[in-house]
Amino acid sequence: MGIEATVKIKGGSVYSKTLTMVNDGTTSFETESKILRDIIILVETNEMLMGKAKAEVFPVEVGGVIGITKVDISCLYFKNKVAGQNGVITILAVED
Repeated sequence: MGIEATVKIKGGSVYSKTLTMVNDGTTSFETESKILRDIIILVETNEMLMGKAKAEVFPVEVGGVIGITKVDISCLYFKNKVAGQNGVITILAVED
């Protein structure tokens, strides 16, 4: 007699968005709540700072890649590390 198991794989829509900073202020990646998982953050041009509103303290270098397991993307904020050097950020993930 064998053992049978049923595995459910939770799937979701693929999320992909690119944000180009147009000013030196703090910018939320999304304005509405959206839970994402298996997140990959890519910085494609100038260095950025990442964090919560008014607390962007985590530097992300050009070509840098950050992986996060699960987050409400509206809680992530970005800011140019150097004023006037607008960065481009791309986030790839799965919607939860």
